[in-house]
Amino acid sequence: MQRRATARAALLLLAGLSLAKAVEIEIHDENNKTCIYATLSVNFTVLYEGNATMENATFQLPSSLSSNGSVCGNNNLAPLLKMGFGPGHSLSLNFSRSAGMFRGDVLSFTYNTSDTKLFPGAKNTSVKQVVVDSLMETAPLNTIYTCRSAEAIADKAVIMVFYDIGIQAFVENGTISKNEYLCKADLSTTTAPLTTLATSTMTPTKPPSPLPSVGNYTLKNGSEFCLLANMGLQLNFSSDDNQTQVINIDSNSTASGYCGDQDAALVLEDVDTTILFHFTVEQRKFFLKEVKANISLVVNGSKISVHTSNSGLRYWQAPVGSSYMCHKEQKLMVTDRLVINAFNVWVQPFELKSGTFARAEECSLDDDSILIPILVGTALAVLIMIVVIAYVIGRRKSYAGYQTL
Repeated sequence: MQRRATARAALLLLAGLSLAKAVEIEIHDENNKTCIYATLSVNFTVLYEGNATMENATFQLPSSLSSNGSVCGNNNLAPLLKMGFGPGHSLSLNFSRSAGMFRGDVLSFTYNTSDTKLFPGAKNTSVKQVVVDSLMETAPLNTIYTCRSAEAIADKAVIMVFYDIGIQAFVENGTISKNEYLCKADLSTTTAPLTTLATSTMTPTKPPSPLPSVGNYTLKNGSEFCLLANMGLQLNFSSDDNQTQVINIDSNSTASGYCGDQDAALVLEDVDTTILFHFTVEQRKFFLKEVKANISLVVNGSKISVHTSNSGLRYWQAPVGSSYMCHKEQKLMVTDRLVINAFNVWVQPFELKSGTFARAEECSLDDDSILIPILVGTALAVLIMIVVIAYVIGRRKSYAGYQTL
């Protein structure tokens, strides 16, 4: 089932890659006049079956593209922008217009797992396709629809992140418009061009609140729930100049992602932050293997985005078919720059039945019963020490009572 969400701030790449320059492409008609113009940046994360485990392929839309299959359109044929790359990969967008407006109707992504460069060790090599709703909002004709803010689209095993978008279909007389039509996400805030945090000075911000609210997040396969997660999340991000910014994740954040037999991903997006939680299964136990976070920060009065990730984690472990629960505060050490404080965690990413949590495997922090033997053992040790000390003192006094003859 397709799930999508828009992050208002200009976010870095969800797939964890470096920033890439937007790709620019023009489609020409039979008179060599421009009929479709587009500039965009896209990051792909694709889950595929490797030799022994499920693997993630992460890559960007390359600058070297083919426009074969693109169509300017006419009264009987809708315009189509098709961007091909590599051995059998392509990204396509259909357009339509009505009442002085145009829009993209259907977005499709085709990928070929026989490409050993992008999908090394793929077990099942084939061409697969993902078809989702439109990428763009409706815009007036003779304008360029622009959206610098990032938009994440998740469908099955594919997550696509779009940003720095500029699109004009139905270009008249081959002249690309100079008028921009901003997407709703860009209208809510003024975003600076995406850049790195290398030499900038971060403006410290006041922590939004002491504790985050608990959000309830769900994913579905068709009409059936496949992942449930209840938790409150607080990010502690340290900048290069050792300043820490505390960010509470909105409990109403949009949830997207995918569910599989051995892997599952939950993507949470609020205004300034996107987090991906990647779960996997080993020996009939699931655990949180990977966290990727894109955080929007205020630097010199402008918002930029930074990225951090770790794919070698092992948190929230429980047997498959059960859920994991921890009421106490947990500190997830993602990197030396990012620590996630998690509160009231209850998560089950696999084998849900009737759309409800199964029996919970509780964390050791919640198990107060372990304190009883510790306290009893400590008390016995102290008592033994007191007896020994009293015995030694008593022996010394008894020796002192004898007189030398």
